Amino acid sequence: MPSAYSAESNAALVATCSACHKSLPTALMVNLTGSDKSHRTYSAVCLACAGKGWRPAGFAGVYQWQQQ
Repeated sequence: MPSAYSAESNAALVATCSACHKSLPTALMVNLTGSDKSHRTYSAVCLACAGKGWRPAGFAGVYQWQQQ
């Protein structure tokens, strides 16, 4: 039986990756902060794209992908 908190049965727990534009469960995503004209922007990115090095414009943070 699917859980009410699983992305399979709840459209609110699904996001689109800013890099590859695939729709994935939020459990497989990270939010990376960028900057656009001195305003913060937030990009939901899948773990695969973040692990390959995709970063939003103006990214100034640190994200280190750890393969498990």
